[in-house]
Amino acid sequence: MNLLSDLTLQAIMSRIVGTLVFVAVSGGVLTLLVRLLSRPEAKHDVGFTANPFTHLSLPGLTMAILFRVTWMRFRFVTPDDLKGGRVALVGIAVATLLAGLTLVVALDPVRPLVANGLPRTVGYAVLQAIDTTQKLALASLPLNLLPLPGLTGGLLLLAAFPERERQTRRAVAPVQAALVVILVLGWWPDFGAMLAPYLTRS
Repeated sequence: MNLLSDLTLQAIMSRIVGTLVFVAVSGGVLTLLVRLLSRPEAKHDVGFTANPFTHLSLPGLTMAILFRVTWMRFRFVTPDDLKGGRVALVGIAVATLLAGLTLVVALDPVRPLVANGLPRTVGYAVLQAIDTTQKLALASLPLNLLPLPGLTGGLLLLAAFPERERQTRRAVAPVQAALVVILVLGWWPDFGAMLAPYLTRS
């Protein structure tokens, strides 16, 4: 990934919009499922919200602007909080990840509506935002699959080792710091650009 090579003002705005859309969808799905499956005596009270600013991670937003890859604010949920226990928590993690992929596909039919229904200047800006959102979601999916504290895949750790919640909580900041370093050093491929031709309209 190239740092700042194509970072125009319009690109920055598109990446911010894309991040907000991505975390709103992913976070909305996650919190909705947690709310629906929560036990009355759940230790972690997670209320449903699709407000992107509630789900926004500042390191994730920074990486989205610089490298078009992001993650949302981590939610601590353990199997004991859910009806269905570990299976439910794994299902929530998978559904959250699939929500990002669904977003990519769902935005495709919007492209011709924007191209044909909006003035050229505005339409171009919206189309760029759609393209950026799709590539950001595609790039973020493989990263968030990793079972690391601070990422959506970290819920799989809590499903497997719920007794290590304290250690997982402490590891969130160091893991995210390591991810920042990896992205800055260019050690993470741009999956968004690689996968977009297969899943989106050019």
